[in-house]
Amino acid sequence: MVAGGIMLKKEWLAKKIVNYSMHIGQKSNPTYEKLKKKHRVLSKDSVKRVSKKDKKLFEKWQDIDYGPLVIKKGKKYEFKKKIGHTVLISYNPSTKKLAQAVERECWKNGAHTFSQETETARIKDSYLYKPTDSLRELDGTKRALFSNMDYYINLESIENIMWKKGVPPAKLSASAPVNQRISQIRDKSKERWLLVGWPHADTAKELGIGLSKFRQIVFHSIEESFKKHTFDLVWDYVRLLEGKKEVRIESKEGTDLTFSIKGRKILADDGFLSERDIANGDVGMNIPCGEAFCAPVETSADGTYIVPRNIIRGYGIAEGIKLKFSKGRVVDYSARKHEDYLNKFFKENTGDYDRIAELGIGCNRGAEFTNGYIIVDEKILGTLHVAIGWNIGFGGKNDASSHLDFIKPMQHGQLFVDNKLIMDKGKIVKR
Repeated sequence: MVAGGIMLKKEWLAKKIVNYSMHIGQKSNPTYEKLKKKHRVLSKDSVKRVSKKDKKLFEKWQDIDYGPLVIKKGKKYEFKKKIGHTVLISYNPSTKKLAQAVERECWKNGAHTFSQETETARIKDSYLYKPTDSLRELDGTKRALFSNMDYYINLESIENIMWKKGVPPAKLSASAPVNQRISQIRDKSKERWLLVGWPHADTAKELGIGLSKFRQIVFHSIEESFKKHTFDLVWDYVRLLEGKKEVRIESKEGTDLTFSIKGRKILADDGFLSERDIANGDVGMNIPCGEAFCAPVETSADGTYIVPRNIIRGYGIAEGIKLKFSKGRVVDYSARKHEDYLNKFFKENTGDYDRIAELGIGCNRGAEFTNGYIIVDEKILGTLHVAIGWNIGFGGKNDASSHLDFIKPMQHGQLFVDNKLIMDKGKIVKR
């Protein structure tokens, strides 16, 4: 895959995803973990001679419902202490070859995969054809999938980001509790997830950006995700935020927003999911990456936050957006252009969809503004973003059917932490 002089090989990216970013392969056999203290024989890797009593037990443990826990090889019984991860891979026809490469890497490591092809035309049709009452039902297949997967890898299966246009608002509202419940199921199962951005031709057309330019930006930002300078900058911001209490964002056009990060873990979207991330409640990541972020105290945001333009996912770009926060919630909002997109968003979602969810700081020098492809735009060096909605998956408490980032260029702004300047006109300030 070549764009603007940048070559991105699917095999290279697949290896990064499986082996570096997500560490997909095998996990402890739950049967072994459950029985190892009760049966001392399991402390060994294998045995040759067993009693009649143990032989019956070993025969039971050979059943696949136990993992299997025991594998007989000739006269020797081996204990299977690890089993493969289960991985759900969602892809679009444009990312099918990448999905196949990811699947092969998973198989090499002993993992099990389930792949599903998705297109936004099909998603939209499901809303248009289904009765409204059916949209209120939780699909048993989705419940089963998300309850039993160790990993969910989404290779940007949504290629038409304005797909909600033309769908009756009542139908979108009817499905919101279902979307919220799916998030709850995924949060409960501690599923680890990855969203990989991709330059679909339809997305470029919707955003009004040339396909060649769009490919160049996305591929460049993916390559920069794994560079040392990206990693270092992310961690510079993490250290500046760690252990701090209050954040204030100011800018010339009228932004003046304060909120608390007291007691919240500062997370690093630095290219791989680490044990530190997981211990801090962060079980997911993006590619492209390059972001220091956290979940603010959900009741703490007060003030005004203004962004020049932002995608309202499913509808399009709104311009001149102003959000007014009080005690953590958006209590008023406006937009110079396409305020109706915001109206639709606020009407169709459920739960804590209007409560502050995230502060993120972009650190990826390969990212450029794409007119609304958030996974890239939120990583742009010299920007920050404030999000509202769901944040349980990275240390917050908001349970919602949506998560929406509002990305702010900081060329005319400042970011303070405990009254100390850490970003000035989009550049880090070290002390």
